[in-house]
Amino acid sequence: MLLYVAFKDVDFPSLLKDIIHADFRWLGLSFLFGVIAMMSRAQRWRIVLEPLGYKPSFVNCFNGVSLGYFANIAFPRMGEVVRCTTLNQTEKIPVNKLIGTVVVERLIDVMMLLSLIVIVIFTQAELFGTFFMKNVFGEKLNTFSDLKKNTGIWLYLIPLAFAIGGFFLIRYFLKKFGEHSFVKKVREFASGIAQGFIALFKMKNKAGFIFHTLFIWFNYFLMTWVCVYSYAPTAALNAFDGLFLMVVGGLGMTAPTPAGIGPFHLLVKAALELYGIVPVLNPVTLKKYDPGITFATIVHTTQFVMTVCAGLFSLSVMALRKRKNNGKQEA
Repeated sequence: MLLYVAFKDVDFPSLLKDIIHADFRWLGLSFLFGVIAMMSRAQRWRIVLEPLGYKPSFVNCFNGVSLGYFANIAFPRMGEVVRCTTLNQTEKIPVNKLIGTVVVERLIDVMMLLSLIVIVIFTQAELFGTFFMKNVFGEKLNTFSDLKKNTGIWLYLIPLAFAIGGFFLIRYFLKKFGEHSFVKKVREFASGIAQGFIALFKMKNKAGFIFHTLFIWFNYFLMTWVCVYSYAPTAALNAFDGLFLMVVGGLGMTAPTPAGIGPFHLLVKAALELYGIVPVLNPVTLKKYDPGITFATIVHTTQFVMTVCAGLFSLSVMALRKRKNNGKQEA
């Protein structure tokens, strides 16, 4: 639906022409920074797993990360599951423990994104603060405000009551059916997730974890920033503008759509309109020449191609390894 909204009035011949004439040298750099970010994420995952007593190879961690992103293209939010099952197959690490570490990483990444949003808003509060209130948070805050006005204190008491009731209900079932095989599996799963959280505090290489967290997001910034130089209407934007576009694009990518398609384009387009990069209507075709959508498409397509290439590379590596291992067993 959002994809249709983003492209419904776009002049596709002009869009395709602009993409073809983009400077692919800058897009190649963006591709490279994306791969480096994946490699850094793989190394960070190794650091998180070490306190749990596992030392997976870098290649296997990279394959898990890249295949996770690859899976998200078709099935949003399935990437984390694919990432964990991939490493489980190659390193025999329990899936529940892997999921715990991935949840920890995601929480850290959310904190990083929120921190960048705060930095962007406070550096130019009037300009960027208005954008976020209008395009990102405004509708949610209005909905919450209306809900609060209609429900009053019950808005807080009802969720609290459900949380307390749920806690005692779960506790009762665990005591009543504690020896049941299904309950045991649930307990093992929850224990593994808890160990993933605990690993964050027990890791010896905290400096490495912090470095790779910052390095991942630095490469995300570079992925977007270098793209502005590939397209004439955005070439005058500076590094801080690139940071703003990266944050906005990051919010679009969190939407539950395949690879963020649609929300990413709409948010980046709205962000570029702050700089006067606005659609122009063709009076003959009644289609829009929309440089904002074009730029968003250039950035998103570059990231999409990078994700597909990394995913196919990892699939090839795993297939070759499996074939080699099968050959050894037959011998």
